[in-house]
Amino acid sequence: MALATLVIPTFNQAEYLPACVDRCLFQTHPELEIIIVDGGSTDATKDYLAALPRRIASATAEPVVRMDEAGAVVRASVLTYPQNRRLEIVTFTEDIGPTRTYNEGLARATGEYCAYVPGDDLPYPHMVEELIAALERTGADFAYADQDVLEDDGRIYRRMTFPDFNFRACLAEWHHLGVCRLYRRRLHETVGLMDEAFASANDYDHYLRFAMAGAQFIHVPRVLYGVRRHGPARPTGQHTPARYANLLAESCRLAKRARQFLHDTDAARP
Repeated sequence: MALATLVIPTFNQAEYLPACVDRCLFQTHPELEIIIVDGGSTDATKDYLAALPRRIASATAEPVVRMDEAGAVVRASVLTYPQNRRLEIVTFTEDIGPTRTYNEGLARATGEYCAYVPGDDLPYPHMVEELIAALERTGADFAYADQDVLEDDGRIYRRMTFPDFNFRACLAEWHHLGVCRLYRRRLHETVGLMDEAFASANDYDHYLRFAMAGAQFIHVPRVLYGVRRHGPARPTGQHTPARYANLLAESCRLAKRARQFLHDTDAARP
């Protein structure tokens, strides 16, 4: 069974991080490496991370397991967390910026497959299992699936479905691959890690470079992920007012690069 690595980058997301980590730990795929990178949080994130290994190793519940012959309810103490996960926690004392936070985790990944999951998102239980199945069935290098946009209370604000892969539709018109994805780690050997010159559209740039290098993409038409909206004010993440303008500007630059690549490719054809 192939090992998959999930990198969880986080910065001041103590309110959301535990749910994200649990959703990663409880994935149905059995072979999983989880690397959590705290990019310099100043909230309660570090306290949570310091206590996490012990919590995974010792947290218990006492469910009802049977009724004995005398009619009494019998409970048993069971460990609540999966015990077969590889866990690495990396913390920084100062803010190292979002893209370096991602790279610190991706550079440590050892799985055949990998992806990053922002520390406030909620991957659904079968995400890794289904994306690996698509990669292994098709031989593709990069799989992506559809997603829900969630309110903080768990309600679905809207559902996002993405097109089957086409370079123009998914990378040249705009970035239409979403945030639910898994790819073969060997792509890092081909194009490197994320470009830290991009503070916001770092994934757009990374996956565009994958595609320009010849990676094969497959769309899995299943909803396997929940990305938090955080309400109309967007107080955290890439869509905060302070960062959204930069996200749009970087994305426009990348869409232009993708269109130029298509133009140059078409011009080079006999």
